[in-house]
Amino acid sequence: MRYTPSFSRRCVLLIAMISPALMGSEFRCAAVSNPSGATARIDRLEPIEPRVGDIVQATASGSGTPPLQFAWDFGDGGTLVYGGQAAHVYTAPGSYRVTLTVYDASGHTARDAEQVTVSARVPPLMPTLVMVSDAIANQPVEFLALTFAVDDRALSYDWTFSDGQAAIGSQAAVIFPTAGVYRASVVVTDDAGETAVAEVVFEVADPGS
Repeated sequence: MRYTPSFSRRCVLLIAMISPALMGSEFRCAAVSNPSGATARIDRLEPIEPRVGDIVQATASGSGTPPLQFAWDFGDGGTLVYGGQAAHVYTAPGSYRVTLTVYDASGHTARDAEQVTVSARVPPLMPTLVMVSDAIANQPVEFLALTFAVDDRALSYDWTFSDGQAAIGSQAAVIFPTAGVYRASVVVTDDAGETAVAEVVFEVADPGS
């Protein structure tokens, strides 16, 4: 009776033939890199605290099999914006999720997202009225700025005068040493950064006139 080796049908017998010339040589296993995905990153969203009507600038980067396609969803229901750089304007205050999607040529996708809070735009300041007391050389001249705002926002006042003097506050007292014609300017700034400017031209009289 002849003995017949029994091998499983799933077993594969591998016989490696090595040339004698290679005996004693050093062999190394090399791993072949085969990236199988894309990456996406939102690099910049400015301004950091946008208001309604501000232009939000967005910049992205990513990796994958070129060419890459960048798609932006700014979270307010508008159409997608394409490109590594994008711009968007929000028309209503709220919190929005900005989503960047990167597509590569191999069909891979990657996403990155950031939350943006858009505040309401403060109504502009109404014109400022400047009142000036009787102006006489070497005597204090009183200035008063009246700004009409639609709410109780905090206001700051910065005065400049044509002779180089300056003052702060809604009221100011300035002494002009010589008679002549002068100009006063006041810049009114609220706590949201909105400004209004007013000017007045006035004459300082000589004390003996």
